[in-house]
Amino acid sequence: MILTIDAGWILGIQAANVPSDPRLRDWGALHAVVERHRFQRFAGEIYYEETPTRAASLLHTMVLLKPFEDYNGIIGAACAWAYMEQSGEALAPTPGGMAQLVRDVREKEADLAVVAKRLRSWKAR
Repeated sequence: MILTIDAGWILGIQAANVPSDPRLRDWGALHAVVERHRFQRFAGEIYYEETPTRAASLLHTMVLLKPFEDYNGIIGAACAWAYMEQSGEALAPTPGGMAQLVRDVREKEADLAVVAKRLRSWKAR
C-alpha cells in the first residue's frame, strides 16, 4: 500500500524538525509539493511508483519552491526521511550525505532522478 500525504502531514514534519516556526510563505508552493508527490498518470495509476522516487519528489520540490520563509532544506529532507521510514524503507545515509544532497538540489546539480538514486542507495539493509 502506498502512503499518501497532505499539507497537514508536511506541517507536522515541519513542526517536529525545525528549531523555530518558520512562516509559511507560499501555500501554492506547499500544495505543489503535495500534488507532485501524488501525481497520477490516469485515475488510480500513480506516476512515481517507487518509494524513493516519491520521497525524492518531496525533498526536491520543497527545496526548489521554498514554501517556508526558512528551513526548506531541513523540512524537505525530514519529509523524505519520514516518508521512507513510514513506508517501511528506513534510511541510513552516509555522514553529511543528506546535507550534501540538499546543497546539490539547491545548486541544481541534483534533479529528481539523482535525489531518488541517492535515497535508494541509502536504504538500510
